Amino acid sequence: MLNEIKKETLNQCAKCSTCTANCPVVKVHPDFPGPKAVGPDWLRLSLNGETKKEFPEGIEYCSNCKNCEIACPSGVPVASLNQLTRAKKLKKERFRLREKLFANPRFLGKIAVNFASLVNFFTRVKLFRQMGKSLFGFSANLPFPAYASKSFSSWFGNFKQKATEPKNKVIYFPGCFTEYNKPQVGEALVKILNHLNYEVIVPEFKCCGQPAIGNGRLDDAKQFAHFNLSQLKKYAKDGTPVLFSCPSCLLTFKEEYVNLLGIEEALEFVPYLYEAGEFLAEHLEVTKLLADEKIAGKYAYHEPCHLKAAGVGTPGLSLLNEVAVNKVVPLDAGCCGLSGSYGLKAEKEPVTEAIGQNLQKAINRNNPEALITECGMCGVQLNNVSGLPVFHPLELLAEKIVKER
Repeated sequence: MLNEIKKETLNQCAKCSTCTANCPVVKVHPDFPGPKAVGPDWLRLSLNGETKKEFPEGIEYCSNCKNCEIACPSGVPVASLNQLTRAKKLKKERFRLREKLFANPRFLGKIAVNFASLVNFFTRVKLFRQMGKSLFGFSANLPFPAYASKSFSSWFGNFKQKATEPKNKVIYFPGCFTEYNKPQVGEALVKILNHLNYEVIVPEFKCCGQPAIGNGRLDDAKQFAHFNLSQLKKYAKDGTPVLFSCPSCLLTFKEEYVNLLGIEEALEFVPYLYEAGEFLAEHLEVTKLLADEKIAGKYAYHEPCHLKAAGVGTPGLSLLNEVAVNKVVPLDAGCCGLSGSYGLKAEKEPVTEAIGQNLQKAINRNNPEALITECGMCGVQLNNVSGLPVFHPLELLAEKIVKER
C-alpha cells in the first residue's frame, strides 16, 4: 500500500510542523520524532531512495489519535500515512499474540462476558497484571476495562420496542465497548429513540476495525469493513440513518474505510452516518421533552480526539446543557493518552500516564462530582486518573427524557 502513495500527497505537506506541535506523544516522549518526521518526511525520502532505513525510528509510538490531521492546514492524512508504515513494520516483525488479541475485541468480549466476574478479578489483581506483563507485554499498572455480565445484544434481543412506524427507523452500530463493556450506553440510546417513536434496528456487525488498525492488522480491518458494509447494503440502502455512540467507530466508517483501507464503496453511506448526539440534536425536538428539573451537581466533559476528528462538534455536550444537567464544564485537556489498546501495552504505559496528567490537572482544577465523555476508552482513562464515575451523554439524557416503561 505504501507504494501506492502519490508524491503529490506528500508534497502537500508544507513542512510547518504544526502536526508535531499538536502531537500529544511528542510532548511527553522524546523517542518519538513526531508525525511529520515518521510520516510525510520519511516517506518522501523513502520514495526518492534517499534513506537506507526500512522504517522510521519511533513509528510504533504513533497512537493514531488524529490530532496531527486535525491540526494540519494542508489536509495531509498524516496519521493514515503513519498507520500504513507502522502496519508494514509490524507485519514484517511478525505480530505478537498481544496485537492479535487487541485487534479483535469482539473475540475477547464474546468469551469474557460469560465469565465477567472472574475476568475482571484477574485483570485487577496486581500479581496477575505483572504476569500479563511478563508473558504478553500487557500494562501492569493500567487496568483493563471491566466487562459487563450481559452483552448489549443479549439485552436488546429481549427488549420489546413500542415504535413500529416504518418511516421512523434507524440503524444502530453499538461497537465493541458498548457490546461487552458498557451496554448501558446502547440501552440508553435505544430507550430514547423508542420513546421518540423510532424503531431501532441492530444488524449483525463485526468490530468496526479501529482496534485492528491501531495494532497494524490492516487485512483484518478490511475484512471487518467489508462485512459491515455488506450489512449496511441490506439495511441502509434506502438512506436509513446509521447511528454510532462510539466516536472511534463513527470515524472508522466515515473516513478510515476510504482514506486508509481504500474501500471506495464506503463513500455511498457517509451521508447517512451520524454520531448519536448529532442525530438527536439535528432531527428531534429533544429540548421540548424535559418535564422537570435538570440533574443537579457539577459534571466535567472530556471531548474525545476521534469525535473531534469526525468533525461533528460536541452535540452531546450541547444537549446535556440544554435539557439534562444543571452544570457541565468542558475539561479542555486534550488527548486522554489511552488511545484504545495503545496504553494497555507495557512499553506505552509511561506515555499514556504522562499524557494523562493533563486530564488529572484539569479535573482537579474543575473539581467535578462526575465526568462525561462519548468514548468508552477515554472513560476508562478518566476513571484511572480521577476515581470518579464516568457517564456517556446518552446515559444522562435517557435519565431525563425517557419515562418509566
